[in-house]
Amino acid sequence: MSVLKEKILQSAIRLFAEKGYQATSIQDIADDCSIAKGSLYKHFSSKEELYISILEKRQQDMVDAVDRIRNMQLPKRETYLEEIAYQFDFYVKHGYYISRDHNELPPVNNDKIESVLSRIRRNMFLYYQDMLIRQYGPAIEKWKWDATALLSGLIREYTFHLLFEGKPIGKKELALFIAERMDDLVEGLLKRSAPALLTDEIMTEYSRIDLMNVLDSRQGRKAELIERISSIIPDIAVPNQRKKELAEVAAMLREESAKDHPRTFLLRALIRDLESESELAFYANQLHPFI
Repeated sequence: MSVLKEKILQSAIRLFAEKGYQATSIQDIADDCSIAKGSLYKHFSSKEELYISILEKRQQDMVDAVDRIRNMQLPKRETYLEEIAYQFDFYVKHGYYISRDHNELPPVNNDKIESVLSRIRRNMFLYYQDMLIRQYGPAIEKWKWDATALLSGLIREYTFHLLFEGKPIGKKELALFIAERMDDLVEGLLKRSAPALLTDEIMTEYSRIDLMNVLDSRQGRKAELIERISSIIPDIAVPNQRKKELAEVAAMLREESAKDHPRTFLLRALIRDLESESELAFYANQLHPFI
């Protein structure tokens, strides 16, 4: 991501938090960055697109952090505790992305933003379920949706006390407390053999989401970015011949990156070509860690 684009995103995050989404204008953000409004529009076509970019960047930050924790190759229990603790680090830093009750968020009748928020919430719910299944294995299968709802509720409620009420609770201590309460929950479910309330039939819209492409696959993330670039190319403001060239570049990037031993020099050259178009640069820049 370019320095200017990152500056715009950080300015928007701060102003949305201080003034609220609706009260913050594109001109406010441009003034805060000391640039012309037209320069901002070269990177983001609207305030809506800017907000969506912030949401997507935040989720990718979460994905990258989870990858780093898993790659530490800690014992299973330690990985579980580290992942729970990180939730509080993340939400305390980006707390206004988890509440629908504060004016930092855009109007709820914005279908495009609401769709992105809904997708993020579902992805996070499935991530919590993945945490539980990795910790408790097949024992939790019957109650996987209910257990996930309870874990999600615990994390959300304690986040509220940390973020909005400033309760002096250590994140490591809190992670251990929640992990032990989930131990108690699973033990109780197994002992009582209680019927599940949230079943696969009820949760079909979640079952259709492929979590591996969201959280656990670098190859999947790379493919997702390339496909996102390909989908944007037809709509960018360049001549049709340039669109054709860019589509060919994206196709070559997709083909080369799928090889067992892709040519690094070629991948870099292709990404640089895509980055030269401002409307593609945000996504093309995120491909560098994968080469």
